[in-house]
Amino acid sequence: MAVHVLGAFSEQVQLFTIDGHEWPHEPYMQGADQVSTMEFGGSEIINAYLTGGAGGPNKIVGDYLWKNQRPAFANAGQWGLFKVLPVDDQRIKPLMPQVPPTRTAEQPSGKAKASPTSLKNKK
Repeated sequence: MAVHVLGAFSEQVQLFTIDGHEWPHEPYMQGADQVSTMEFGGSEIINAYLTGGAGGPNKIVGDYLWKNQRPAFANAGQWGLFKVLPVDDQRIKPLMPQVPPTRTAEQPSGKAKASPTSLKNKK
């Protein structure tokens, strides 16, 4: 389970957290430190791969607060609830299809004609 956070343009550092959850500070480094709050700035991203997935290692069902820990940003609306349901719960369905359909280009019938891309070649 991953939570992706994008810092909108700002000259101020911000702090992202999800109550009751941790993730590795460096997601692709074996043995990386676990964090529950991470700093980010404007145009930066956080890929929080939650340890144990939603609900943590014990899969605890409930509502968890996610927010920007800077009071001014939280007061401006940068917070919400992260709802964790039981594993077999069917109240929320995944979007289908999860993989976009494949498209193919059709070759036009007849002979292809090259078009000049420069006025120098135009006669």
